[in-house]
Amino acid sequence: MSVPISASATPPRRIVEEAARWLVKVHEGAMSDQDRQALQAWRAQDGEHERVWQAADSLARAMGSVPPQLGMAALEGARRKQRRIMIKTLAVLLATLPGGWLAWRYGGADWVAAQRADYRTGTGQTRAIVLEDGSRVVLNTNSALDVAYTDRRRMLLLREGEIMVQTGKDPAGRDFFVHTSHGAIRALGTRFLVRREAGGDSSSVAVLEHAVEVRPLLAAPATPAIRVDAGRRLRFRADGADALQAVPRGAGAWVDGMLVADKMRLEDFLAELARYRSGVIHCLPEVADLRVSGVFRTDDTGQALATLQETLPIAARLRTRYWVTVMAAS
Repeated sequence: MSVPISASATPPRRIVEEAARWLVKVHEGAMSDQDRQALQAWRAQDGEHERVWQAADSLARAMGSVPPQLGMAALEGARRKQRRIMIKTLAVLLATLPGGWLAWRYGGADWVAAQRADYRTGTGQTRAIVLEDGSRVVLNTNSALDVAYTDRRRMLLLREGEIMVQTGKDPAGRDFFVHTSHGAIRALGTRFLVRREAGGDSSSVAVLEHAVEVRPLLAAPATPAIRVDAGRRLRFRADGADALQAVPRGAGAWVDGMLVADKMRLEDFLAELARYRSGVIHCLPEVADLRVSGVFRTDDTGQALATLQETLPIAARLRTRYWVTVMAAS
């Protein structure tokens, strides 16, 4: 049965997670007759249940099938926390279908999920963690990350913000993936940056060493993954990717508390600086295209603004503690 998907329909998070649990159970390959009857009853219980299930089934076909490591067979002996993360991961994938009808931001769910993530940082904070296989991950400001390691796969789920990953050598030979709501990045023995872009419509990966392979969420199974080599950057969405670009100078300098600008538009630079500061930095159009070059500390945004006023024909007006307007100097 085909169920039309409405762009305005936004089912509750509860239904999304229930569908994710059922999909995991179906793909473990051990559904009993009682389980099948219970699933049919759940689908028939509410039209919204059936719409979400149809979407989940379409997503599974688009991916070729749900990765086996998301099934319960791969979770035998795993901790309860790992099962929870797997279900959350699958729920995120379900929540990124085209048209926004299954909106992950519905009812603030995106914010709630980020607050409950395994690792997170606040404004202006960074955090370094070492995973069980020796891989090192650094979270940038306002970032949230879940970790899900199974017998077959090492997975990170970036819910918001940005991370730097240095993969460790795994004795078990498990593949290493970073998932966002726009697709999956497979590490090929590497150091790289992953970022969920502002606005939430795309993610990006910048490779600092070796290479990665990127597969947008809705890419057909036969579509080759996109290889990104050292020195290249790729921005991708659930339904495709942009052309490869060079990694910007100073990418990853935030790990050492620095923000590097190389002839960057002032408006773009201020947007980056604002990530490390509580409140708003508003750039007026009259100065937006001025160019900024230099190295600035992320832990002293006030000094960065002062330096900009000394080197550019601008003025930064502090309206309140949390609102700065940058305009042409009078």
